[in-house]
Amino acid sequence: MRYTILLITLLISTFSFCQVNNSNLVEQITNSGFFHNYNVENFYLHTNKDVYFTGENIFFKAYVVNEVDNTPNMDTKNLHVNLYNNENKLVSSQLFHVEEGKSNGSIKLPAHLKSGQYTIQLDTQWNRNFKSGSNFLILVKNIDQTDFSTTVTTDIETTEEPITFYPESGSLIENNENVIYFKVKNDNTKAPIGRIVETKTGRRVAKIFPINSNYAKSTFFYDSEFTAIINVDGKKEKITIPKANKTGFALYKTKSEKDDVVNFQLSTNRETIKKQKFIYAVHHKKGVLKTKASFNLTENILNYNFNILKSDLFPGLNTISVFDNQNKLLIERSFFYKDKKKVDILAKVISQSQDSTTLDLNLININKDTNISISVLHEDSEVINYNTSITNTLLYQDTNFNTSESTDLYFQQQTLENSFVYKSKDKQLPFSKEYGIKLIGSLNAPVKEPTSYQVALTSSTNEIFTTTDLKADKKFKFEKLYLTHPSEFTLLLLNKNGKSRESRFYIYNINTDYAAFNTLQNPISSKSDFIKPKITKKIYTQSELEVPQFISKNVEQLDEVVLEDVQKRNEKRIKQIKKENLYLAINAGLSRDYLIDPDKDFQTLEQYLRTITGIRVVNDTSLIRVLNARPGGNFKQQNYISIVIDGNFITQKAGGLQNPHRPVTDFELISVNLSGLGNGIVHQNGVINLVTRKGKSITSNSYISKNYKTTNGYNLNQETLSDSNLFYPSKSSEYAFSTIDWIPDFTLDPSTPNTIKIKKPLGEHVKLIINGVSLDGELIYKVIELKAPLK
Repeated sequence: MRYTILLITLLISTFSFCQVNNSNLVEQITNSGFFHNYNVENFYLHTNKDVYFTGENIFFKAYVVNEVDNTPNMDTKNLHVNLYNNENKLVSSQLFHVEEGKSNGSIKLPAHLKSGQYTIQLDTQWNRNFKSGSNFLILVKNIDQTDFSTTVTTDIETTEEPITFYPESGSLIENNENVIYFKVKNDNTKAPIGRIVETKTGRRVAKIFPINSNYAKSTFFYDSEFTAIINVDGKKEKITIPKANKTGFALYKTKSEKDDVVNFQLSTNRETIKKQKFIYAVHHKKGVLKTKASFNLTENILNYNFNILKSDLFPGLNTISVFDNQNKLLIERSFFYKDKKKVDILAKVISQSQDSTTLDLNLININKDTNISISVLHEDSEVINYNTSITNTLLYQDTNFNTSESTDLYFQQQTLENSFVYKSKDKQLPFSKEYGIKLIGSLNAPVKEPTSYQVALTSSTNEIFTTTDLKADKKFKFEKLYLTHPSEFTLLLLNKNGKSRESRFYIYNINTDYAAFNTLQNPISSKSDFIKPKITKKIYTQSELEVPQFISKNVEQLDEVVLEDVQKRNEKRIKQIKKENLYLAINAGLSRDYLIDPDKDFQTLEQYLRTITGIRVVNDTSLIRVLNARPGGNFKQQNYISIVIDGNFITQKAGGLQNPHRPVTDFELISVNLSGLGNGIVHQNGVINLVTRKGKSITSNSYISKNYKTTNGYNLNQETLSDSNLFYPSKSSEYAFSTIDWIPDFTLDPSTPNTIKIKKPLGEHVKLIINGVSLDGELIYKVIELKAPLK
C-alpha cells in the first residue's frame, strides 16, 4: 500500500519539524492493531419500487463495492439476500451470483404475509467478519386488507433538549482556544444566534455564529467557567459549558487558501507539552491507512498546522487520529469529503412510439464505464422513496443527510476510537470468502482402491464439467461450483484411465457455509443523532385510492377443473404404486400418502419431512432424527418413527435418518402411518414408508440414474419485469402503485453514445429513477422526468 506523507506547515516559522524514520513509523503504525488492509464490502440495493403487495415480485439490483473507495468489488461472488418480516423474523434467504460488483434478480412475496415494514438484507460470509448485513426497508401491503400507507415527509417528534452541543474533536482544553458546535431545536427558519459569557461576571467573551437554521458555532479561549446564551424561538436559552481538561489536544479543521488541500490545526497547552514530547497523526478511513505525519513538540509552540491533498482523501468519511509514541489514541477528528466535481447523466430523446421511448444517455464528468439500474415509474407514483439513493447510502453513510456540511457535523460526534470499527478483529478472521457452492456426497457401490477413482460432475444447464478425487472412505466433495437452482446435474465415476462406470451416489448436501439468522440482528430504527432524520407516512382509504387485486375470477372454474384432473391422476398413481409394493397393504386406511412431484418438489428429504404434520425432525448432535409427536405435544427420544425404504427397515438408533440431504425427488411416494397400527410392536411409534422412484433404488443391484436435481444453488438473475397478475381497478391506482419498466443492468460508456429503449406509453409523464457506480467509484443518482408533450 502507498503511504503519503502529510504536508506540514507551521504557525511559527522558526519551528524545526522532525520526521521520524519512515519505515519504522509505517511498521509501528501497521502493527499497532488499529489499522488493517482487509477488503471490506459495502452494499446498496435498488428496487423497482419501495411499496409492494403480497404475491408480487420484488425486482432488485444489488451493488457490492469496496468500503474504502466505493469501487466495484471484483472479488465477491456469493451474495445472500435475506427477507425479514415486520416482526424481524426471517421469511426467505436466497443466493445470487455477483459479477464485477453487481447482481440482480427477484424475490417472490408469499401471499400470506402481513402488512408492515419489511427488511431486505444484503450479506456475505466474508462481511460477517466485520459487521452485520446492510438493511433496506420496503413496505408490504397484504392484498386482502383495505387500508394502506405510503410516504410523505413529516418530522419525527422528539423529546430532545432545546440545545445540545459538542466540542470539535470531542475535547475542551484549559488555557487554549476551543471550538464548540451547537444544535438548536428550532421551530422556525430563523438562524440561532447568541453569545458565550463568563458565568461569574456575565462578561461576554465570544459570539455564537449561526451555520444554518438549526446549527451554530463559537470559538473562545477557555480560562474560566462559561455559559452559552442562545435565542431560540424568541426565548433566551442558557446552557452551562462543562469544565475543560487541564491537559490534552484539540484538532480543528481550518480554512485553506488553496483549493487542492484541506487544512487542520492541532492545538494544545503548556501543561500537556511538559509531559508529551512526541506525537504522530494518521489519516485513515475506518482503519485503512492513507497518510501520516509526526511532531516533536516544543514548549514555545502550541499550535501545529498541517494539510492533506484532496487527491489523497477518501470519498465520504475521513478521520485524522493522533497517537503518542506508545500508540495510545489521544484525539481524533472525523470529517466528510465530496469532490466538488459535478457528475451527471444527460438524457436526449431519440425517438418515440406508441408504447416506448428511445433515449441517448451521456455521462458528465465521469471517465470510466458506469453500470446503472433504472426504474421507470408514473409521475403520480406513491412508491418512490427519494431518500434511499446510492449516494445517501454509500457516500453519506446512511446519516440521512445529503449535504456535505450536515454530514461533516454528524461525523464529528464520533466518540474516541469509534472510527476504528474493526480494531478488535484478529489477523486470522473466522469467516472465509465464499466462491460458489459445495456439493458433498459418497459413492454407494463397492470398489477396490477408492482413491484411484475420480467423480465427475457435468451440467449442460450450468455449462460445467469438473472432477474431484474419491477419498478412501468413498466420500467426495466439490467446491466453488456454479449451480443454479432449480437445475439438474450428472455424476460419473471415472477410473484412472478416465473411463466411466455405472455407479450409485448419495448426495449429502448442496449448500454454502452461510446461514441467515432467524431473527434480524440489527433492525433499522429511528436515529436520535445530532441531526434528526425524517420519517414518512400517509394514510389512504379504500375510497381515496383503490388497492389492486389479483386476477382470478375468470380462471377460477378452469383452475378447479385442472385441479380435479390432477387429483384424480395422483390418486390413480398412488393406487398403482401400492399395488406394485404389497407391503404397503398393512397400512391401508391408516396412512397419509404424499406423491412427490419431480418438477415442483426441490427440497431435501429432511426439508420435506419437516412439512408433514405430526412429524418432528430434530438435530441430535451431528445426526438428524425423525420423531413422532405424541398427543399432548410430548417428544421423547425413544419415539423414533420407523423408516422403511422399499420394504426394508432402516433403524434410526445408531445413525439417525440416513442421507437426510438427498433430494426428495429420489422417492416417488412417502406414506406416513403415525398410529403404528398394523405394523406390530416393532413399529409401534409409527412408520414412514419411502418408495424410491424407478431407476433410483438403493436396495437392489439395478443401475441408478446419474441425473440429480439441485436442492440449493444460485437463483437465476431476472431482468424482465414480468409481474403481474395484479388488476388495477382505476388509472389512479395503477399510476400510484405500478412499475412501468425495470432495467437492472445497463453499462454507460463515457466515450460513445448509449442508446436504450424504455417502456413509456405515449402521452404519459414518467420518472426514471437511476442509480449506478463507475469503475473508479463515482456514484451516480439521477431522477429524469420525461414529460408528456403539450396538447
